[in-house]
Amino acid sequence: HIHLTMLLLSKALSFLLAANLATHSTAFAPVAQNNHAAVQLSASSDDVVLDPSTRYARITTPISTVLGGLSLSTGALSTASFPANAADSISAFEANMRKNFPGALPNSAVSLRVCAALRDRGYTPANTLFGSSVCSDEINDTAESLVSDFVNKLQVDGGFNLGGLGGLPFVGISGMGAFVHHCPDKGKIFIMFGPHVGVSNDGTVGKIERIGQKALSTSCGAGIGAYKAIMGSASDEEKAFLGTKDFQEEYIIAKLRDRLEPIKGQPSSNETVTFVTNKMYDLVWEMLRSEINAYTTKASFWDETTEVTLLGGIVINRGHGDGVPGGEDYYQPLMLKSLTKDGESDIYGDVFGDFPALAAPHRNAKYV
Repeated sequence: HIHLTMLLLSKALSFLLAANLATHSTAFAPVAQNNHAAVQLSASSDDVVLDPSTRYARITTPISTVLGGLSLSTGALSTASFPANAADSISAFEANMRKNFPGALPNSAVSLRVCAALRDRGYTPANTLFGSSVCSDEINDTAESLVSDFVNKLQVDGGFNLGGLGGLPFVGISGMGAFVHHCPDKGKIFIMFGPHVGVSNDGTVGKIERIGQKALSTSCGAGIGAYKAIMGSASDEEKAFLGTKDFQEEYIIAKLRDRLEPIKGQPSSNETVTFVTNKMYDLVWEMLRSEINAYTTKASFWDETTEVTLLGGIVINRGHGDGVPGGEDYYQPLMLKSLTKDGESDIYGDVFGDFPALAAPHRNAKYV
């Protein structure tokens, strides 16, 4: 009975996270925009890094308040069925995922919210080009991945893969050019991007259970491998692959080195791996922004494309295999922006505004 009760609670939580979809869907009209002759993405003044514990408290408080009123007519589910401190009853995976990536939502909740917003902005299966910049790891390319969820909900034929190791868009200017030129005439472009990180069943950030493997596996291998190389803890085998045989990893190491200075000398922990993952997000956005600007700053770009929408965040993988509950991956949304010929608008608050702690998230890096 306890297992069934907890399962019902888990499903109720997932439902509540997406519950405002219908009420918000009518509010996704474009907000006031800045006028620019050519649209160029840039860091904005409200890109504030919020303390994780503060963000977590603000997010979980309204959920706990709503849960307090939950009841079923059968009486099987009520507040009396759960400990006074709900944190005592959640899994190690969920507790550490919430602590280190506050505001993360199940893939299905993210795709429901975003796709409703896109539809209200005129995105249709016939006029939409979808691309993603996520890591090459196969755990990001499953039937239940966020990329697959967007393909299904947008009802597009497929998605253009912009990402390489760590989720960085290593396709470069040429690859981005090929992508944007696939846009339907007078169509719209949607890009989802971000690094990924595993959280194992026992709550270890940076590790994950993979099907058919007894030992925990690293996720993201590229980001954590770079972290180990910078901290001097890489093995001889790992070091042997660096150099001319490993261009993408060498790039990540070079770009992360200065950014990881604040955690040098600290032992590896959930907090340090979370720090690395957020810096990986900065690298992905920095490269993607540069590649997009190469085209959106040209007036001729807007002759054939009417809008570009960018969703940025962190993919949180969960384990699968024997003895592991499995389930959906999560995504921590950190950015949602729209570009048109008239300028850039931030629509994050329209879609995720019911999470007040994330209304001004860590969307753009203050680059080292």
